[in-house]
Parts: sequence; C-alpha cells; structure tokens
Amino acid sequence: MSDPILEPSAGGIAPALAPLVLVVDDEAPYARRLGAELVEAGFRVHAAFSGADALAAAARVRPDLIVLDVRMPGMDGLECLHRLRASAHARETPVLLLTGDVTTRVDAAALLHEGCLVVAKPCSARTLLRAASRLLSAA
Repeated sequence: MSDPILEPSAGGIAPALAPLVLVVDDEAPYARRLGAELVEAGFRVHAAFSGADALAAAARVRPDLIVLDVRMPGMDGLECLHRLRASAHARETPVLLLTGDVTTRVDAAALLHEGCLVVAKPCSARTLLRAASRLLSAA
C-alpha cells in the first residue's frame, strides 16, 4: 500500500520541478509526518509502508531521493536497499536510511552503497531537510 504524491503549495518551486522523495516507513503516521515536513519545505512526496511497496513505488514514480526506515517487518530497509541498488531504475538514487538503532551493520550498509546517509530516528525536521539537501546536492 502507498500514498499518492503530495505536492507543495503554489508560491515556491513549481511542483513539477520540485524533487520527488519516496518516504518508506511501516509506521504510517511517522511516514506521513516526514512527508508533511518535506512538502512544507517544497518537495513532492510519495509514501510507501513496506519494503515491497517501496520497490514497486520506486519503479513507478522514479524518485529523486528515498527516505527508508531500516527496521520494518518482512523486508527490512537494508534488504530493500540492496534490491534498489540491484535495479536499473534506482541504482543511483540517493537513500537516507532512518534507524532507531544506529549500529555498525547499518553504517556498513550505508558505506557499501554510494549516495547513502544514516540518520537516527526519530529525527527533527531540520535534520531530515539537511540530510535530504546534502544527498540531493551530491547526486
């Protein structure tokens, strides 16, 4: 299951030109809160609530950035990241990994894949936006 693309209100960047962020978290209220913060900052947002939904959404909407929770039931964020990197459509898409359990395993996964950053969860809007901007400017 996923949510449709949310767009910033008129006045800022033209919605069609705003970067598209795919937010993936099994906790739908948290995903929607992150999405709202990104929309308020001028991004377009699509939300997915599982690893499998993230893979399908990434193929369908072709995001500029993926914000991906590490701990999810079923396919976790690290497995999802490996599958994204193996796909032609998301091989080079920057990924922001969110985790409440920053470990060597998560850091190692980010280091193995260029265009990844790890941010501790929960994160503030400021931290989220700073990390998103850093990844997008490096892409």
